Amino acid sequence: MAKGASGISDLRASLKKRQFLPVYLIQGEEDFLIEESIAAILEAALSHDERTFNLDVLDCADFDAREITARASSLPMTGERRVVVARNVEKLNAKDLEILSAYVERPSVSTVLVLSGRKADLRRKPFAGLHASGAECACSPLTESKLNGWITERVQEQGGTIDGEAAALLAAQVGSSLRELDSEIAKLLVFVGDRKNILPDDVAAVGGFSREFSVFNLQDAVGTGNLRDAVTILDHMIEEGAEVGRITWALTDYFSLLWRLHHLVSKPVHDDKDGFKLTKTWAWKKRQYLDALQRYPATRIEAIFQMIADTDMQSKSGSYAGKRDYLHTLLVKMMN
Repeated sequence: MAKGASGISDLRASLKKRQFLPVYLIQGEEDFLIEESIAAILEAALSHDERTFNLDVLDCADFDAREITARASSLPMTGERRVVVARNVEKLNAKDLEILSAYVERPSVSTVLVLSGRKADLRRKPFAGLHASGAECACSPLTESKLNGWITERVQEQGGTIDGEAAALLAAQVGSSLRELDSEIAKLLVFVGDRKNILPDDVAAVGGFSREFSVFNLQDAVGTGNLRDAVTILDHMIEEGAEVGRITWALTDYFSLLWRLHHLVSKPVHDDKDGFKLTKTWAWKKRQYLDALQRYPATRIEAIFQMIADTDMQSKSGSYAGKRDYLHTLLVKMMN
């Protein structure tokens, strides 16, 4: 693994070469990626039979650093190595970190110690050293620009393919939860069967919504300034059970993308393609985005963010009928 924080792709590449580090730090806010990273290490380091005697999984809320390092210092009972997984490392106190740092400086050559948690303080030992040496795998939530690529790769890993529009539709409908996306992908692959290729209509069918009245189409209607279509799509989405938070998230996501594109296309030296490097899987809608940038200047988008936040807050205390009115009013304000 290269120096500095890597991602799960780099981790898998090094494990495929049977390159094991004595200590790994797997940390970040995306639990799904943390679990995938740990599973990748276990799959490469131990057979299922070896895990009976050579695998310890400890929670730092229940075990201190002395116990963790004692397990890590033990020799494997069978096979080449032991694996010790210590979860929730953010719960270790200062004394524990000192003990852990001493072990990290001279780790057992026959053990792979995996430290995992939602948020490790990278300024402190031993985490700072693990980050600098490339032993850290950062598991941060994916940005919108990477989400569609992740969906495409995930489908390919499972022997299928997915249409670019279908990936974008799935991301728009499900959101950024990788766990939920993974679940939907599994359903979609079963649904398409031997055909293997996932199309937009498949996403709509499995998701239980009309493709014509999806979050994806709501974004398109808002982007083109078509208020009548936007209201119609919104009403159908509410009738199909879409939550207000899901709708406001989709609108925030759309205008966040426009905001980033504004900053990219406003650079002094600009190739027309530059703004779409961050959204390669959306490049097929490039013309629509360029039109939307003209319709929604950056200063207008700033005001729209506040409108969405206000609507989301108001809707949480309103009735079902009131929520529809709040969203209607939001569309009118945004698109006026």
